[in-house]
Amino acid sequence: MAIKQDAAGKWSVQIDRKGMPRVRKGGFHSKSEAEQFEREYLTSHQAKQKSNTDRRTLKELVELWHQYHGLNLADGERHKDCLLDIAAGLKNPIAAELSAEDYVKYRYSRLQAGLTQKTCNNHHGYLSAMFNKLRKLKVITYENPIADVEFIKIQERQLSYLAVDQLHQLLDVIKTGCKNESTFYVAQICLRTGARWGEAEQLTMKQLHNQRVTYEFTKGKRTRTIPLDPVFYADLMQFAGPKHPNDRIFTNCIGAFRRAIARAEIELPTGQMTHILRHSFASHFMMNGGNILTLQKILGHVDITMTMRYAHLSPEHLQDAIRLNPVAENWR
Repeated sequence: MAIKQDAAGKWSVQIDRKGMPRVRKGGFHSKSEAEQFEREYLTSHQAKQKSNTDRRTLKELVELWHQYHGLNLADGERHKDCLLDIAAGLKNPIAAELSAEDYVKYRYSRLQAGLTQKTCNNHHGYLSAMFNKLRKLKVITYENPIADVEFIKIQERQLSYLAVDQLHQLLDVIKTGCKNESTFYVAQICLRTGARWGEAEQLTMKQLHNQRVTYEFTKGKRTRTIPLDPVFYADLMQFAGPKHPNDRIFTNCIGAFRRAIARAEIELPTGQMTHILRHSFASHFMMNGGNILTLQKILGHVDITMTMRYAHLSPEHLQDAIRLNPVAENWR
């Protein structure tokens, strides 16, 4: 290796090291620029050399990711299963040899097989996050092989919600037609607090106190406490009856809810069966003048971006467009 200055005052670098492509580059304006090129070149190729010695398969990395990180996630098991499916779909390659092209070909095959673009993006995110986490933990030394693969751009769609008359109709169908009485109360709690179905269905007695409900072991790993209407709270406590603090209040009733949706003849978008109640709570909260930051706390969103999906429903949303457009005064 050598860094030299020529007669014209320009600097050049020559790198000739075993196991690396020989390179000679000139035209640098200063010695420091030449030294920086040398450092970057060596760092890049040293990482490649190390990756060539890492013969662990993608499935082996998935197991390590789960052991070191995924085990601590609320849905870590589900993510692990998904990552193992991806590894199998890629024919479980040596992880260090996985290329962006390999992944794009795999993604194309999954799309052709009927996987939705959104699900593909979710899977892409899981795999990319796994590589990033393992590199951060220094389990691997090479770069994320799919870091430069762009997510599929999907047309944003407005989240669906039920109108007030549909909600009354659904609750009426549940109350009169569901043998499992838990269904009515779980649906009510979702509509009154924006809870996910599983959060409400798994409630225990200790989570109800002072006309409030506290959700724990949530998706975002944050507990949140939300007040309940006193009349509904009294009715709920009467339904629950005497129980120990750790006893569940409700029995599993998602199946009864699905059948009630069908009887009410309510058509829902794919994947929004139980989430429609959470979306309905958030949508009506904003339409009734609620604050977006308060909604974020109620829903337990870590990132305000998630909550902003409901912002357009606010009565005040972008009202300046009416007052400040260029023809506001001229065409009245």
